[in-house]
Amino acid sequence: MTLLTPRIEELSLNLERVRSGEGIGAEVVRWLRAVSGDVASLPKPQSHDVHRGYYRTLLYRCEGFELLALHWEPGTITSIHDHGGSRCWLAVANGSIGVENYVRRDTGATPGYARIDLEGRETLPAGGIDFRQDDVHLHRCFTGSEHAVSLHLYANPIGRFHTFDERAQTCRDAESTYDATLTV
Repeated sequence: MTLLTPRIEELSLNLERVRSGEGIGAEVVRWLRAVSGDVASLPKPQSHDVHRGYYRTLLYRCEGFELLALHWEPGTITSIHDHGGSRCWLAVANGSIGVENYVRRDTGATPGYARIDLEGRETLPAGGIDFRQDDVHLHRCFTGSEHAVSLHLYANPIGRFHTFDERAQTCRDAESTYDATLTV
């Protein structure tokens, strides 16, 4: 049991309220901001996919959601991706993370094909939050010249998702993985 355990119980109650339509997620945003400092001090896993540039640590997983800490190396860029039908909150705990926002313009009816357009870019400082509520609004995340740490909340847990190639107008199926699991 860690300092996050009672806070995760609080988060679970807030997410149930959001899923039942009682709230718009403000409680979740307040929770993410409150625990960001705790997450920034979590140790980085010893092993990871060296080609990816970030470390994914599972903090908690249940039927309704999963919570991850990501440690980002300087100069990391993710693929453009969706979140496999899950709602996603990304909270920057330390450093800053850039986000390129994309929108999917096709219906998804043709396997392997995707027409996406860049909608804009933003930089999230420590305390900043990004939210994705569907698989039409995509993003690519990146870091600058410094390390960063972020907290990711997925309601529901992600098993599979899609990555996108803007120029080739393609998408492919991908599997969500973890570099470490921290029991809280």
